[in-house]
Amino acid sequence: MRGAHATRAVLLMVSSCSCGWAAAGPPVHAPEAPAEMALAELEPTAMPSGMAALCQRDPSFCAPVYDAPHDFLLSPETWQMLERVNDGVNHSITSTTDRKLYGKDEYWTIPTTAGDCEDYVLLKRQMLMKLGVEESSLLITVVHDENGDGHAVLTIPTRGGDIVLDNRRDEILHWWETGYSFVKRQSEFDPDQWVALGREKLQATDIASGPGLP
Repeated sequence: MRGAHATRAVLLMVSSCSCGWAAAGPPVHAPEAPAEMALAELEPTAMPSGMAALCQRDPSFCAPVYDAPHDFLLSPETWQMLERVNDGVNHSITSTTDRKLYGKDEYWTIPTTAGDCEDYVLLKRQMLMKLGVEESSLLITVVHDENGDGHAVLTIPTRGGDIVLDNRRDEILHWWETGYSFVKRQSEFDPDQWVALGREKLQATDIASGPGLP
């Protein structure tokens, strides 16, 4: 299976470090003012062409999700797990383009040694699912970066706001800390459906509750 070697390698890295997970975690604090706005799923929109082609090759990537969407629970243990997977994948995969690897502009796949942004996302998603994270919490997301260029990241909804795993940085950030404009992502209810992204007000109780992020 494509990506199996890379998955095993990074899972071994995570497992070998798991003894220290309980010793550290995200500090508890209320997010700053931007946390008054949360990412909201809006109207249906088109799936990226690379994802559509991937689902044609392997329908499991778009199979229905039977668990109800829920906010991922941040704890010292889960925070450390996310950090180690994000860091491990970022440093085990070489960044390159689909054109160089496959001779085409878009080819989404789980990478073995090299890939572009969406390939990093797919590998992190696969690994976190193997570690027990629900698929409905791991959402492939399209953004525009600071230069207006298209980019893909993994977003994870939490009570304190959506967090972002990105191949361009090892630090895990809230969505509003990235400097990106969030365009669309997989629906929490169905990975075969994509939705445009907007913002909505968080309740004060949500803003103040749960572990914060650095």
